[in-house]
Amino acid sequence: MAVRRGVAALAAAVARGWRLLVFATYLLLWSKVFKGHHFLEPVEAALLHAKGVRHLPPELDVDGPDGPDPAWTQGFAAIHAALFLNLRNPDTLSSVRYARPAPSFRAVYLWDSAFIAQIWKGWDPEVAFDVLRSVVMLREGDRLQHFVSDLSGSPFTQPPLIAWSLAELLRTVPPEQSRAWARVLYPPLKAYHDWLMANRRLDNGLFAWAHPYESGVENAPRFSSRDESRLADTCRLAAPDFSAYMVLKSEALAHLARLIGDDAAAETFEAEACALAERMNALLWDEAEGLYFDRDTDTGAFVKSRTIASLLPLWAGIPDRPRAERLVAHIVDPNAFNTVIPLPSVALNDRDFEKDMWRGPVWLNTAYAVLAGLTRYGFHAEAADLAFRLCNGVYQTFARTGRFHEFYDPEQHGVDALARKRGNLWKRLTLGGLPVTEFVGWSGLVNTLVLDTLIGLERTERELAITPRFPPHAEGRRFSLRLPAPDLRLTLRIGPEGAVRGTLVDGETETTFAAAFGERVAIVTTSPDQRRSA
Repeated sequence: MAVRRGVAALAAAVARGWRLLVFATYLLLWSKVFKGHHFLEPVEAALLHAKGVRHLPPELDVDGPDGPDPAWTQGFAAIHAALFLNLRNPDTLSSVRYARPAPSFRAVYLWDSAFIAQIWKGWDPEVAFDVLRSVVMLREGDRLQHFVSDLSGSPFTQPPLIAWSLAELLRTVPPEQSRAWARVLYPPLKAYHDWLMANRRLDNGLFAWAHPYESGVENAPRFSSRDESRLADTCRLAAPDFSAYMVLKSEALAHLARLIGDDAAAETFEAEACALAERMNALLWDEAEGLYFDRDTDTGAFVKSRTIASLLPLWAGIPDRPRAERLVAHIVDPNAFNTVIPLPSVALNDRDFEKDMWRGPVWLNTAYAVLAGLTRYGFHAEAADLAFRLCNGVYQTFARTGRFHEFYDPEQHGVDALARKRGNLWKRLTLGGLPVTEFVGWSGLVNTLVLDTLIGLERTERELAITPRFPPHAEGRRFSLRLPAPDLRLTLRIGPEGAVRGTLVDGETETTFAAAFGERVAIVTTSPDQRRSA
């Protein structure tokens, strides 16, 4: 018996040592030795079976007024290739499929997975569900962890967006499937909600991060110096982003509760969301600036840093209409957030703006959140303009660099002016001095923006519908979208003021239609089997 135990211990030590070696190799060498190679190969049908993906991804062809636009066409395809590359089969880390945000990030991350699922939902909803489920299954007690790797977990949590992402996913699948998935994940997500209420809620009813790393925006000027040599005590800061996420979470849990027939719990969550929104407006809104800010609960003072966190309450429906209009004024201001690639992490006119991670560059996850907020309040023209330029910026940067990046330059289509926590030698050693590449942890959301915001694709049990919203500078372009499941091809030609003339090919049937900006067009599929697969 002693010999067996010794052999088992030796085998475990060898396995752990091997994982450590692999982890260290990727951590230290990916951004350097492998930087010059191009790993994005086209996704072939024969490869999909190995990871349980049921069908090919959507395809997009884009023509400009003067001919093909390879940046958009190839960029859209390459997002899916990188997304597939970063999908991992079940292994010793996770018993279900999980997603890495990039090859150099060899772990399961909380809010990365929430956004990755929003990219997968347009390709294969079952993969999206597994990506969310992996985070929940790797929880520690009731707490969802910031990250979990083969070697360790995190003592922190991260922006609590899994319930929001699940609710968004469930709106795209048939009712019986949405109810089944809700029954699986609702209980642990409710327990996580209760854990946050007990462990992260302040006496004033708002929420504070236990550490800057929990926020996901750790070197933002509201929390930290550029190189993280100085970190704020976030435990006393009532945070607008955290509180907004909790409102979104409560809304999502209410939706899940209703799906499984628990109307009483749904009403409780809805009441919590309303009460928290009122507290945010009372305590975090700065009337002079027209923005939401962190508030120091010791001194009562605002932390007046004009970051994208100041805009995120729009996503959760917190502001009334006058407050929302003031936020939009900042969003469309070219001196603030309306940059070449829009929605930087810090406003251009803030004294702390610089092109270093969360101190100025554009991050697609928070930009996506602001666009969702604009849509929620009916600012569709503004959302269309910003979404189009955001997508164009990512695709054009891909065309120039051959890479997708963790974050983007708000003023140009390139990454040479960007930095990663300049002065932090450990970060430079482990991840390099520039944005991590092959990153689709949220950069892939540009594909979701094309489908959901610009084309306005909506899937229901019985039909597909589109509500196209293209900005004026898209005039003369042609978007041709193929959806393998169901097998449809949709072509849209953009005219003046965002009007479109479209063609739908469904099997052997071809239909033409026209729609004004924001006009919904219902497309009934011809096969019940196709409707179920969609």
